[in-house]
Amino acid sequence: AAAALLPGAGPVLAVGPTANWGGKQWPAERFAALIGRLTGPGALLAGARVAVMGAESERPMARPVLDAIPAERRVDLVGGTDLLTVFACLKRVALYIGNDSGLMHLAAAAGAPTLGLFGPSREALYAPWGAHTAVVRTDRSFAEIRNDPAYDYRSQTSWMTGLDVDKVEDAAVALYRRARAGAA
Repeated sequence: AAAALLPGAGPVLAVGPTANWGGKQWPAERFAALIGRLTGPGALLAGARVAVMGAESERPMARPVLDAIPAERRVDLVGGTDLLTVFACLKRVALYIGNDSGLMHLAAAAGAPTLGLFGPSREALYAPWGAHTAVVRTDRSFAEIRNDPAYDYRSQTSWMTGLDVDKVEDAAVALYRRARAGAA
């Protein structure tokens, strides 16, 4: 099933732009910018297909990311795919980048080089686990976010705006190169 969803040769970048809480979601426009940087001409994964993953209920959150990817390189895996098939697809990707979520942990379990994005959750407790994983967080610590007077766990407002595209790109490139060196 994974071969049918991710046919052909060449690298696949997988992204998980959603999470179970809006506070943990990195802005969609930043995911789109990052995808452009990592898959554009001369980039680390130049010309790579991009698999966008998430639950069907998360489609509205994933839509801006899907829309930003050229149709010929977009693989829409938001909903309609069972977890075992998603796991099989993750075993085939060159790199996974996503918010702190169950999907991030599934990517790490599949052995994909996995970069987790953190802000209002503790990476010390919830980081992806494995040899080819890494985290990058907002410039503010969990404690700084949690103690902010504006913090409200009931709000869907993102606490991830303090994480810029440059920082995520640098972490993604470093993880990818480390994972490739470890596989050689």
